[in-house]
Amino acid sequence: MRNITKTKRQQNQGFSLFTVLIAVSFVGILGLLVLYIALSNFNMKITDLKGKDSFYTAERALEEIRTGLQEDVGNAMSKAYTQVLESYNVENRSQDSSMDRQRQSEFQDCFITELMRTLRVSKTEDNIYNMERLRGYVDLKYDGSKESLIITNPAGSAPLMKAVKNVGKNTENNGVLLKNLKVIYVDEKGRAAIICTDIRLLVPEVQFPTPSTLPDLMNMIVVADKGIVCEGTESTPTSINGSIYAGNLPSALAADSETSIKVIPGASLNVESGDKVVCKGEISVGLNSTFTSAESVNLWARGLNADSVQNVSLSGSTYFADDLTVTGKNNNVKISGNYYGYGSYESATSDDCVAKDQYEKSGLTGAALSSAIVINGKNTTLDLSDTQKLMIAGRNYIASSKVKANNRSNTNDVATGESLTVKGTQLAYLVPKEVLGASGNPLTYDAYLALLNGAKDISVNWDAAVEAWGSRTLRDIGVDSEKPVQTVFYNDGFVYFYLNFTDAQKSADFMQMYYQNNPTVKANMDKYLSFYFGGEDSGITVKDADSYLRYITNGNALSYSGADAQGNMQQATSVNPGEKILQEQVGYQNSWYALNRKMITSYDLLNKAVKEDAEGKTHNETDGDRSVYDNLVNEKKMISYIKDTVKDDTGKYVFTASDEDGGLQAIMYDNGENGMNQTLKISQSDADKLRLVVCTGDVEIESGVKFQGIIMAKGTITLRAGAQLESAPLEAARVFQAQMSSYGDGTSIKPQDFFWEGDKYVLGNSSSSGKKDTLNGSDTYSIADCVTYENWKKE
Repeated sequence: MRNITKTKRQQNQGFSLFTVLIAVSFVGILGLLVLYIALSNFNMKITDLKGKDSFYTAERALEEIRTGLQEDVGNAMSKAYTQVLESYNVENRSQDSSMDRQRQSEFQDCFITELMRTLRVSKTEDNIYNMERLRGYVDLKYDGSKESLIITNPAGSAPLMKAVKNVGKNTENNGVLLKNLKVIYVDEKGRAAIICTDIRLLVPEVQFPTPSTLPDLMNMIVVADKGIVCEGTESTPTSINGSIYAGNLPSALAADSETSIKVIPGASLNVESGDKVVCKGEISVGLNSTFTSAESVNLWARGLNADSVQNVSLSGSTYFADDLTVTGKNNNVKISGNYYGYGSYESATSDDCVAKDQYEKSGLTGAALSSAIVINGKNTTLDLSDTQKLMIAGRNYIASSKVKANNRSNTNDVATGESLTVKGTQLAYLVPKEVLGASGNPLTYDAYLALLNGAKDISVNWDAAVEAWGSRTLRDIGVDSEKPVQTVFYNDGFVYFYLNFTDAQKSADFMQMYYQNNPTVKANMDKYLSFYFGGEDSGITVKDADSYLRYITNGNALSYSGADAQGNMQQATSVNPGEKILQEQVGYQNSWYALNRKMITSYDLLNKAVKEDAEGKTHNETDGDRSVYDNLVNEKKMISYIKDTVKDDTGKYVFTASDEDGGLQAIMYDNGENGMNQTLKISQSDADKLRLVVCTGDVEIESGVKFQGIIMAKGTITLRAGAQLESAPLEAARVFQAQMSSYGDGTSIKPQDFFWEGDKYVLGNSSSSGKKDTLNGSDTYSIADCVTYENWKKE
């Protein structure tokens, strides 16, 4: 029985082994589970990391698009700001908030228009933005065979572009909205990141300059009420750094009394800087002379006459009320920067032109009120290839009213259809002999009387076919129906007959037909033009109209290459300018008038009742007979002070400021026609401390002298060879405000007291004119804040 029956312990021996096996298995499974969880967590983190990397890649592509759009916003901002400033002179420049709102509104419209023009897919689809342009902003480097980057629109949507122009409280969202942009990035493992968003391009907030009733006196160098004469040579040029005003030279110094700056033969004048360089008349540059205006110069003048010059270079912004005329031979003229020939008969005679009455009283004709560019010089080079903006508002005239022989017929100037031309093209406007029924054109005066045969006007053959006109007749070319021919008498006893176009468009079209579309006539005309452009380097260089930032001509523009003796006549862009362009030109007319009164651009800010004394006597700064000198200098008060203070008969008062003010000097001198009638000569020893000169007569800057400061002369200023004029705002302001003496009642007198409203000029008043380049000056703008995301989501 004991051998058969086992004990309880013996019966449980296999269970222990089983338990151990289970425990070991459990530990192994647990270890594997932990390892699996750790591996899965690692893989998840790797996947998440790769996913984030894909997302960041897609986001980076989106940020590059945003950066590219920031550049577009900056460019649109710059252009819109410039456009508003260009029309700034057109508006009533009062300083109230309504005018600022108007400028801001115009800026917003210009900005949105320019930005949409830049981003649109085509001219016919203004509401669709160019997706290819946005793709072009992305510069990511990736392996295209393994990865992909797609910039597109969500399914069922289009790249819509919308202008946002809210009013009231929601104007902060104004701008351009680009809708439905989608960026997809897929890496080499197939992991994708998708971002959908809209992009809003906001209108930047800009500050426009506030106009002032005062000129920027401390940055001015010269007021020469009777003009400036420049001497010197190319090796010893005269130079100017600062704003100046030049009235007209006396007839003894200039045959043409409309000359303000005369660069004598062989001399050289460099205007190196100047916010406002203003000439009442024209600039005359003589034989082998040089005249240059630098990029920062704003040059205003009636015009410029280059006569056999060595070099004329206009590199800044140039504003001419009348012609740029090139005569003589071997001229070299280059215009870059911006050129505004804003004078036109329409703007000068507009009711909005403040000088209209004066023009009418003076009897100025169309030729004197029209800005054209006219070549009448042999072997001339005129280069406009670097010009950014070009406006030639006037047209060329055959100025018959200036010919004395025409007094008997009261002849008007004959208008042609060209804004930029050579005077030789006027031959195209001579009436053919078959139309006149005469032996030729011109005729002697006796032959003219015979042709007239006792009639009041000559008769013409309206139906005569003219070969040079492509067999057209007088009826076909658009001359005036009542007076088709203008008769012009010349002092040599000959009488000329010109086609009379009273319609500017028809006049321009006639020249296009005659010259550009008539190969035989063009070939003959080009041969004739070779007289003016005989050298290979000579000619007129004009870019294609689309190559300018702005291009406006109210007549045709001639270009010509001396190298291949070929010319071209570009069609006028705006023979009959629209109201906006006309008002812009009127604005320039009014600005030029104001500059000739007080060296500020706004006529509306001229003071119409400047108080002269305690008895209530006033004067009006807008009067046409008041000059810049009259409106700046209180001449009567200065002369009275000199007489009371100076004990000798020199008429000169020299003031030396205290050591605190640097010992700087000022001279007040009654040396004009009613005073000493002596020229004030400034030597280098004088110029070392002299910072302010106010005199009633002439001033001469001696050879090689560098004068720093302000000169106010009622007479003529002569710059000898190598003379330099340079503004010194701080030092000029210090002597301007220094105390000279005290009256018995304890009040002091300062040089500023001899200027109208002199107490309103402050130390360092270098920006009182209000001109400030907010795009490039101290004011800065964050363009990045103008490009924002909306409806952003990640898929």
